[in-house]
Amino acid sequence: MVASIPELTIYAGTLQSLLYGVAVLMFVLTMWILVQNRSRQEVNKTMILTSFLLILLATAELAVNIVRLQTGFMKEGMSHPGGTEGYFLDVSRPTYVAKSTLYNAQTLILDAAVIYRTFVVWRKWYVVVFPGLGWLALLASTVGVNHALDNLPFNSTNVFGPTTAGWIVSAYATTLVTNISATSLLAWRIWRVNSRSTGYVSTDRLSVVLHVVIESGLLYSITIIVALIIFLANSPVIFLFLDIISPIISIVFNLIVVRIGLAVTAKSVSSRTHSGHVPSGLGIRVDVHQQHHSDGDLDFERSRPRMKVPTRDSKAGRDMQMQELTTKVEFTESGTGTDEEQDTKGVARAF
Repeated sequence: MVASIPELTIYAGTLQSLLYGVAVLMFVLTMWILVQNRSRQEVNKTMILTSFLLILLATAELAVNIVRLQTGFMKEGMSHPGGTEGYFLDVSRPTYVAKSTLYNAQTLILDAAVIYRTFVVWRKWYVVVFPGLGWLALLASTVGVNHALDNLPFNSTNVFGPTTAGWIVSAYATTLVTNISATSLLAWRIWRVNSRSTGYVSTDRLSVVLHVVIESGLLYSITIIVALIIFLANSPVIFLFLDIISPIISIVFNLIVVRIGLAVTAKSVSSRTHSGHVPSGLGIRVDVHQQHHSDGDLDFERSRPRMKVPTRDSKAGRDMQMQELTTKVEFTESGTGTDEEQDTKGVARAF
């Protein structure tokens, strides 16, 4: 048996508060990872701004829901024609329209961030045409949803009515298609870069990026699919789901940076123990080994296991003296290199 609307509202507020706490923690970790050790690498201002906007909107929606709880149980809900339940079902109220607008803004920002990452990694605008059109359709749907809610008659309690249902289904469908298409393009490109960059970058680090991108995309997609199914079933549980999606959006975005950053930090400690090399930022780098021969020629090779240097008494030792130098090439906005190096720079800039 489905709980009553007031009970669902309390459950939603509780779950939203718990998830909001997780979102704040993820935001703090994201800021620390993106800003730390950036003396030699430019701060990714786009990701910082996006993370800040998402947590700001999640905070605003939580504040609106706290006001609705207080008003519904202690003030206007007591005198509402439908009682407390009627108050929380009233989708024409300004506070409900406000929380809907805040949620829609978060979906637009999250999908735009995924499209941006896809564009940066691919470095070709035509690749993001389809996700971009999906984002424009999402924008139109969200405007339609909130316009329909704002123009409902006073005390309207049917969010599943024909005036709003079509727009809401459209908003869920367009954000789902947009996010899946952009995430798929992003993941496929990272996989291609990873497979082509063996010897230039640490492939296990690119694998971490790939896995986290896929996991985050799946988490968001599954959440939206469940919400869409609940709405199509005309279940009042959708009121609970709408509240908890807000902090989930912030968590999904920051999860990518946090998972990658923590994984690289753990590997950095291990690398420093064995070789003394500590990558900065997200830790994606190129290692180039130079071999100096006695005739003055330089042979630049891809990273490979160190060769055993012949002894001075051997013929090879008399003919050639070898010195291996490891140069860490940081991925910054400037600089040139091979296609593999440029592709990997794109991955680093996207996160």
